[in-house]
Amino acid sequence: MAETQTEVAAAGQGGLPQFDATTFETQLVWLLLSFVVLFIIVSRMALPRVTKVLEEREERIATDLDTAERLRREAEDVKNAYEVSVVEARRKAQETILSAKDSIKADIAKAQAELDAKLGAKAAEAEANIAKARKQALADIDAVASEVAAEMVTKLAGVDVDAADTGKAVKAALADVKGA
Repeated sequence: MAETQTEVAAAGQGGLPQFDATTFETQLVWLLLSFVVLFIIVSRMALPRVTKVLEEREERIATDLDTAERLRREAEDVKNAYEVSVVEARRKAQETILSAKDSIKADIAKAQAELDAKLGAKAAEAEANIAKARKQALADIDAVASEVAAEMVTKLAGVDVDAADTGKAVKAALADVKGA
């Protein structure tokens, strides 16, 4: 075979040795031998490592998915508990507001009743004072009317009149007015 290669080279046929038909058998043998060795190396060393890495990755992904699902469920539970607590807080706030409103209404009604009682007492007191003042004024009207009548007679007629006489005249006039 070595002769054939030298003859080809001597003949001046250059080119790639892979395409030389005279060396195909040796190339095929070396190719097969290299393939078998490489296959053994890959199948015994590299392939188990790659398989191990892929299995670890698959386990890690499965674990991560399980963890994510568990965390999603926990987050959903927390969200539901939060929503329940918000609804409960709103309900309690409404109850507190209604209770405060009722308490304020009761306080206002109590204050209004107390104010009405005080105003009623003051009104009754004022009416009593007015009635007392009216009685006093009516009691004093005789004396005032007597004095006014005496002064009018004195100024108009120029005559001094006795207070007792004017008092009798005023009482008679008031009796006629009250009787009529």
